[in-house]
Amino acid sequence: MEKLLWTILGLSAICSISVVFAAGDEEVVIRQVTDGTFAEHLIKELPGAPPYSFAMHSGYITVDESHGRALFYWFVEADVEDPTTVPLTLWLNGGPGCSSVGGGALSELGPFFPDKDGKTLLKNPNSWNKVSNLIFLESPAGVGFSYSNTSADLTVGDERTALDSYQFLLNFLKLYPKYSKLPFYVSGESYAGHYVPQLAATILKLDKDSVINFKGIAVGNAWTDSAIDNFGAIFYWWTHALISDTSFYGMAKTCNFSDTGPLYSLQEAQLKSSGNSLTCDELVELAMKEMGNINIYEIYVDVCLSASAQAEAKQFAKKLNRDRQRPGSLGALPLANSDPSYYDPCIDNEVEEYLNQPAVQKALHANTTRTAVHLDRLQFCISWMFLLHRLLKIRTPASSKELFLLFCSDIVRYSEKDLLSSVVPLYKDVLLNSNLKILIFSGDHDAIVPVTGSRAWISTLGLKIVEDWKPYYVNKQVAGYVTKYDKLTFATVRGAGHMVPYTQPERGLYLFGNFVSESAE
Repeated sequence: MEKLLWTILGLSAICSISVVFAAGDEEVVIRQVTDGTFAEHLIKELPGAPPYSFAMHSGYITVDESHGRALFYWFVEADVEDPTTVPLTLWLNGGPGCSSVGGGALSELGPFFPDKDGKTLLKNPNSWNKVSNLIFLESPAGVGFSYSNTSADLTVGDERTALDSYQFLLNFLKLYPKYSKLPFYVSGESYAGHYVPQLAATILKLDKDSVINFKGIAVGNAWTDSAIDNFGAIFYWWTHALISDTSFYGMAKTCNFSDTGPLYSLQEAQLKSSGNSLTCDELVELAMKEMGNINIYEIYVDVCLSASAQAEAKQFAKKLNRDRQRPGSLGALPLANSDPSYYDPCIDNEVEEYLNQPAVQKALHANTTRTAVHLDRLQFCISWMFLLHRLLKIRTPASSKELFLLFCSDIVRYSEKDLLSSVVPLYKDVLLNSNLKILIFSGDHDAIVPVTGSRAWISTLGLKIVEDWKPYYVNKQVAGYVTKYDKLTFATVRGAGHMVPYTQPERGLYLFGNFVSESAE
């Protein structure tokens, strides 16, 4: 039981469409895909999309020719008169193993959302391409449409993920030279709390000729330090009336918060001296039962109660070898805080259906070899770990030409050491000693990587406060609170969950737009 919670707490972070490439019983097949040219990557017509005036490109960019490793991207130009007058931003969803195309592009901050029919796209009035050109990158290889012809590449960690993303950027700017001088930002959420600072440090170290006009990073609900973020989570649960005093104080005394999964109990002697008779595992089980069936990524909204979501929750429990379904957010998907016409609380089915259309894949220049797959279907991981949200359901392709896409993949074998490591030293030793602008933002309804943990690890940086805690406003309403340090800005987003652009799109756009604009305060 303990393993489940701390896997949920630690191994998750906004998810992605990923596929296992298979031919018969083989895990990886050889694919012959060339990067193509600027013109060949142009999306000439996106099926089901309303009229739009900005250009979009997508396709593969090779990052390792010897291994046959290529990353898939979707590039959306800014919806402004001259896209070269606004910045260029790379967006990374987390997981590890979750898609920036299914998540970021089609569910959060991209220009479109799928309608309920899974075939029609609706405009997103709060797309971040109102203020920036956007690159949605499927990373590492094995996520989404990205692939490698080398099976060993599916075992990966922070270092190679950062190096591949850096190589992608260099190759991207060669393919799109007119964007090479634009101010460049990296943003993401959840496990991008590792991806983003690691990539930033790699750019600072390797880009000696300033090929990339690197200006800053912005990370939302960032998984940063396992011990601090884990304790921040249980503290948030307790202070937000989700769990009892018994479970909170018990976990605080008994559990080792520096390990995400499992979170081991203290030594027997320490356990006895704590005066607590329950083990960490039992206390975690108690806490999850106390919370009930809530959405842990957005605690103040209802859950999606579709039959498919509940069936997958049961399958998830079976895959984890448990006798019963654990309450506490399995199969939960958030409803909107407001009710804009474009919002769908169970958007996962529509996104998956849309991206599985051959015409859509052809338009996106994705999976050009039409490789068939045979693997587990993980439902939409619009938040922390694919283990929590995508509750494996085996599905066999109807034909050799059919491709099933997953929002979050379990084929990427990510380094546990990296998952457990803290990137706080990277901020202290590298990022804060650079000239980068840094924004850490946090939806205050997220209970998986909550604001409590983010505030705690930021406090360890020892930064000087330039402007203390104060509200900021959108449409005359308090949108959140901001604290400005000498080298970093921290902001909350009021009413937002784990995925800020998804749960509070207008406030998320305002915050990001202010950050990337030169006039941002």
